[in-house]
Amino acid sequence: MPFSPNAPIFSPGGNNGTQQKSNAANQVSTPPSPYLEARMSNLKENNADMRGDIRSLEELYEKLTLSMDKMKKGGWPVQVGSFKEVDLSESHQKAMDFKAELEKLEAEVHSSVHSDANVGKESGTVTVNVNGSLPPHLRASSVVSNGTAIKSIPPHLRGTKKVDVGNGVGLKQSTKAPLDGALITDGHVDGQLIPAPAPSPPATPKATANDTMPTMEPLCLERTWKPHYISTLPDLSDEILCNIPADGMVTFHPEFIRDFLKGESWSPGLRFISGKGPYVLRNRTYYVLDPKTEPFLPSAPGKHGAKLTAFFKDSPETFYPNMEEDAPSYDNVPMFIEVKDAKGRFRYVYYGNYTQTRWSDKLDYDTMITKVPEDVKKFWAEELTSTAREAWVTQELKNHFYPKPEYTGTLYPAHTEDDESSVASDVEVQHNVDMAGDVRNYVDKLRSWDRVAEMKTAMMTKQMILDAFHASDMDEPPSLRLWWEYLECVDWRKDFYKLLVELQSREKVFTK
Repeated sequence: MPFSPNAPIFSPGGNNGTQQKSNAANQVSTPPSPYLEARMSNLKENNADMRGDIRSLEELYEKLTLSMDKMKKGGWPVQVGSFKEVDLSESHQKAMDFKAELEKLEAEVHSSVHSDANVGKESGTVTVNVNGSLPPHLRASSVVSNGTAIKSIPPHLRGTKKVDVGNGVGLKQSTKAPLDGALITDGHVDGQLIPAPAPSPPATPKATANDTMPTMEPLCLERTWKPHYISTLPDLSDEILCNIPADGMVTFHPEFIRDFLKGESWSPGLRFISGKGPYVLRNRTYYVLDPKTEPFLPSAPGKHGAKLTAFFKDSPETFYPNMEEDAPSYDNVPMFIEVKDAKGRFRYVYYGNYTQTRWSDKLDYDTMITKVPEDVKKFWAEELTSTAREAWVTQELKNHFYPKPEYTGTLYPAHTEDDESSVASDVEVQHNVDMAGDVRNYVDKLRSWDRVAEMKTAMMTKQMILDAFHASDMDEPPSLRLWWEYLECVDWRKDFYKLLVELQSREKVFTK
């Protein structure tokens, strides 16, 4: 059919205007969306306001430019006031809110465009065609024909609705649905649900101290804790305790103790009186201890306590067989503990006579970590790696960290030459030859071990000892644990104390 310019509506298929009108009902019509129109209108107004602000800024810029030119020419004096404080976090928060609002409007506009192509003719409901081109966060949105927007919201926001209080500030108001009410997932719900605002970056929390959080330091430095065995020991009798001065106990100068009692260091904290007699002390031993490195000492004279040690040296009886048998070196030993007097000087206090009534126990990993202070571990690490350590300490370190190789050869000969009652067979002769070879090989291994272990022990560092304190019992190289030396107070000798006080008072150099 030829084209008719007088036709009211162009129809390629030859239909006239009447036919076009009759088919209008079969075409899709997009219902208005008052909510989106209002938002777009509001956006246009904001855009206009922004343009007005830009023009105002341009005018202000021109005025400032003229003023700066005038100031450079000396036209008027300049007075500089204080800077106006600007809250940068608040300004940044406002900018982020405005950006989130623009992104939200853009997403809703795109959602409306996609929905226009899937309008239901019979129900009048606009539905979204869920396909791969639609973002996942928009696939649950729909708009009804009466302008009511229905949108899927997260479960944690389904019990709240936004209340606008002006100035773009939204507050969440909690709403409790009835028990028999419809769920959001049951279908369309009457009423308008305004989407929740876009999340904004949370404010940086202020650092606060938690007073209730347990820490390791007070556990390690707890001075009231003592080993279990110490708590089982009976207290001294009242007859002995009454000899201890309640106040005004005399302290002793360190040089006086060394000059009067004599002695040399035997093991950590223990001094032994060698040489020819007579001796002031029958057992020829006494303790000189520092509470900074021995945190489990007795809390007061006449109390029980314990000291720590890494290795044990053979007792003096092993090297001095002429010692009295009824006075062993570990029994009834006087103890002096270092303190500070009123003038801040280091002095010693007589705490009583102590006996080791139980063999030593090794500390376990938990006790090493939670009860032994770090300063004490560092002290032992320095002592064990010191270049001035004694030879027996070096030997104990070598045996502990680098033990001797085990002998795995033959132990007993098959036939001895002294046995004339029988004749050795060829097998027995070969057995004895093999045993001799095994012994020679083991001797060679011992020479090599001694040379290598001696070198490694000499190169041990403080950090290696500290690592061994914290290592597992099954680690390789082996871990290192300290030992308890239990100290039970068995006496407080008043005559011995008075003798020390009398002798020190005669020396003016010690009483200053």
